[in-house]
Amino acid sequence: MIDRKFYTEGNLEKTYLQDNFFKFNTRNHNGKIGFDYNLTEKNLLGASVSFTSNVFKPRGDSKTAILGPNDQPLSHTVTLSQTANTLKNISANLNHKYSMDTLGSELSTDIDFIRYVNTSNQSFDTKTNNNEDEPIGIPYILRGKTDGGLNIYALKSDWIKIFPKNLKLEAGFKTSYVKSDNDIEFYNHSTSPAVRDTNKSNHYIYQEHIYAAYGNVSKKWNKLKTVLGLRIEKTDVTGTQLTTAQINKRQYTQLFPSAVFSYEFTTDHNLEVNLSRRINRPNYQQLNPFKYYINATTYRVGNPDLNAQTSQNYELTYSFKSRYIATLSYSKISNNITTVIKPVIENGENITVQTEENLKSASYYSLNLILPIKPTNWWDINNSANFYYGSYTGNVSGTQINNIGNFTLDMNSLHTLKLGKNFVAELAANYKATEVYAFVRIDPYWYLNIGLQKKFRDKNTLKLALSDLFNSNTIKGVTVYNDYKENFKSRREPRVVMLSYSYNFGSTKTGQSRKTGAADDLKRRAE
Repeated sequence: MIDRKFYTEGNLEKTYLQDNFFKFNTRNHNGKIGFDYNLTEKNLLGASVSFTSNVFKPRGDSKTAILGPNDQPLSHTVTLSQTANTLKNISANLNHKYSMDTLGSELSTDIDFIRYVNTSNQSFDTKTNNNEDEPIGIPYILRGKTDGGLNIYALKSDWIKIFPKNLKLEAGFKTSYVKSDNDIEFYNHSTSPAVRDTNKSNHYIYQEHIYAAYGNVSKKWNKLKTVLGLRIEKTDVTGTQLTTAQINKRQYTQLFPSAVFSYEFTTDHNLEVNLSRRINRPNYQQLNPFKYYINATTYRVGNPDLNAQTSQNYELTYSFKSRYIATLSYSKISNNITTVIKPVIENGENITVQTEENLKSASYYSLNLILPIKPTNWWDINNSANFYYGSYTGNVSGTQINNIGNFTLDMNSLHTLKLGKNFVAELAANYKATEVYAFVRIDPYWYLNIGLQKKFRDKNTLKLALSDLFNSNTIKGVTVYNDYKENFKSRREPRVVMLSYSYNFGSTKTGQSRKTGAADDLKRRAE
């Protein structure tokens, strides 16, 4: 349920009361095959190929009542939507490792190629009636099709040299090239023949080159361990909107230093200081300027002008017996990437848009606690709590905020009970307090998940799980701008009961897995 109010110079002009219902049908398949081959005693060659195939078919029923300045009913609309999304992905990796000595020194190289293919068919039928339930105009019928492709190429090489007396040097380089090509066509089928909608159609190509090199030196003394590092990255980005002949280019080179100091007072007590500068780039969907419609007055769109965010991070961590951990941290973020729901005016009508914007800055102060407890031999409790304060500064839709935020907390407790005869029960409780996130305030919410599993020897497991036992996982909140206020209430999915059975055909005694791949960070941006 959504209550949207639009204002002009403080005066209420229009209200949208929306009730959106979506049903999701998904089908996922994935697989992976790989090998490692010892060319010689010191040379290891490996390769792997994996694939995924996902079909996602949401169906929506959106009803909107439109009210005037005095809350008098003006009209109401009904939008029926149906979307069929198909995402296919194949990735290939070739890797080599050369073992230089018996101390663990090595030279490793990875080459990756990843291909994503995405097709989407969107259908929206909207009918508008007046207060007497009489049709206003003809039904608005919108059809859209997206053909998208994403290619990722990555090469990296890492050199590790281990010296006596606990001295280690690391160096490496990485280069990657990404090209995303998405073409979307929208047609208005309200009349015959259908007419191409030039305001909604788009063809966008995104190209990105990243070149990076790094070096680390680490040294361990009796109780003190130090790691000093420096990474340099050069980024070259070009975004081209073919429909408007608009080209957006960006080039920048940045340094990312890091330092870690760890001191072991005793075998049980350890203190660590971690200082670093990091970068977080927007994912490819956030950069894609295509409109995904929810109803006649709401859509989601990417922002091709989105910049990467950088952060200065400071952490102090104390651990006791490597089990009980407390981390005190502070982060200062520039160009903070923030998801916003903002009002705009298109063709004289009030529209609400979900997108990403760069806020000027954000700051986070955090205390994170990890507290495992074992009341009995058959009962394990893993508790975690994050107490933090976030503040935001920036301007969106003509609304300026300065250091807006609040103190909040996030708590989790996982209980594992061994009931005997290979029965194991689990209970997971989660609570999140009120949070102010830039222009949004989200009310507190909580939920409880339970599960029971039975292991049959070492080969197979039967598991029964129920999510959100008390049907309490409801997100409620309010979004506020100078001329806009939105109260919302959302449930992403109802309670779910899952019964699963797994069987292990192979041996339970497997060798140690070896981490390979040069494009893990790029793949995360594509998901």
